[in-house]
Amino acid sequence: MCRMVTFASLLRMTDRMTELSRQVSGLHQELDEDIQSFQSATGLHCRFGCGKCCLKPDIEATPLEFLPLALELYREGQADAWLESIASGGSVCAVFNAEQEGAGKCSRYHDRGMICRLFGYSARRNKYGAKDLITCSIIKEEQVQSFSMATIKIGEGLPVPIAADYYARLRGIDPVLGSVQLPINKAISRALETVIGYYYYQGQES
Repeated sequence: MCRMVTFASLLRMTDRMTELSRQVSGLHQELDEDIQSFQSATGLHCRFGCGKCCLKPDIEATPLEFLPLALELYREGQADAWLESIASGGSVCAVFNAEQEGAGKCSRYHDRGMICRLFGYSARRNKYGAKDLITCSIIKEEQVQSFSMATIKIGEGLPVPIAADYYARLRGIDPVLGSVQLPINKAISRALETVIGYYYYQGQES
């Protein structure tokens, strides 16, 4: 017996936002695994309960790396509320929660952006082609020996995530959403607007 394919089921099979989110989350997971390996090899770690890096007012990100967060908020029915909150808020990342107890202050840790994952445990190539570790002043000051050993090990060939390489792979998922660098809250807003607009027009077509 032939099974009827409804528009709704077809949409689920061809849902671009879900597919993009799946690919971004997959890349995030791969990065997390690389970072865990690097941390295990060096002993470097964030101070418990620290969220100082989240307070920087000049953090930039791409909308694409926050697409999983935007899609999750949309599915929870919170997308519009978050857009309004971001519009009326300041420059500190909207996901940051200073009152949160625990290891960190990220209220949506699982869906945090790529920049949030990279900072502290990735490297950039300098003009000589060598890898320089990108980390925070707290790690450098409180974990002097581990930081020094990590620098030596990187020079000796220890694998470390390269920020530029991961962003290149992100752009490969979607060259538009993965290329534009915006202040972090604008990046989150753009991701939310993209998801809301997509499903609005899908609904109009149905």
